Amino acid sequence: MKHSGEVRIIGGKLKGKLLPVYEAEGLRPTPDRVRETLFSWLDNYLDAANVLDLFAGSGALGFEAYSRGAAKVTLVEINEVNYRSLSKIASSIDNQAITVVNQDANNFLSNTHDVYDIVFLDPPYNSELLKNVLSSLVKNNLVNEQSVIYVEMRDGHNEAVPGYEIIREQSAGQAKYALWKKSSFLF
Repeated sequence: MKHSGEVRIIGGKLKGKLLPVYEAEGLRPTPDRVRETLFSWLDNYLDAANVLDLFAGSGALGFEAYSRGAAKVTLVEINEVNYRSLSKIASSIDNQAITVVNQDANNFLSNTHDVYDIVFLDPPYNSELLKNVLSSLVKNNLVNEQSVIYVEMRDGHNEAVPGYEIIREQSAGQAKYALWKKSSFLF
């Protein structure tokens, strides 16, 4: 697989660290501008957080969360080349706090029992994965009312999933991104 570029961590203790980006179908790292907005939104949630980056890709969101104070980060990546790259980076940073898993997102959610404070969901735009994984997070009790879920999708698409409410939303380029929370309303 071809190395097609790099993204940098933009804040925290790893600020400036470059992460390789490999060419893979559906892989599009979250741009710096979007990550800056996202992490300003998450500022009050990051300290000692348990974070899940479910479609890790380059790992930019998960490593950025660790850089800014998350205590535990799990990166889930199905692509073998990206998985090996993420594992190498994680072991060079903090083997105890960062776990990298080479698994399909749905299988991972079916087998984990952790409750996550922050979940990053940025699946390939041409997939139907988003609605399934959002449903699994609630169904399997992997998030609670204090958890925040970052959801990124192609701009112009709307996803309504029972059990969630959108607390912030913005668009940039082709992407619409938002913070979601488990709804306090019963469905």
